[in-house]
Amino acid sequence: MAQEAVAATGQVRNKQWLWLLVLPWIGVVWVPFYNKIEPVLWGFPFFYWYQLLWVLISAVITAVVYVKTKPIHDVPKLTPGSPR
Repeated sequence: MAQEAVAATGQVRNKQWLWLLVLPWIGVVWVPFYNKIEPVLWGFPFFYWYQLLWVLISAVITAVVYVKTKPIHDVPKLTPGSPR
């Protein structure tokens, strides 16, 4: 199903989250969309603050994708008397 919870192998849990990484790429590579001066934000043309905004958005998206796709490792629980 959608949850690929593979514990011991270290594989990705849910690969659908990786598609979110395409959004920053599209937002920055599609230059004709943001190749303009107006609107100005705090004296910065749209071209510059749009790119800076995508830096912040990309960091958030990357963090979300990392948390949602990091591997699950089975760590055996230590019980009293068990070897370490």
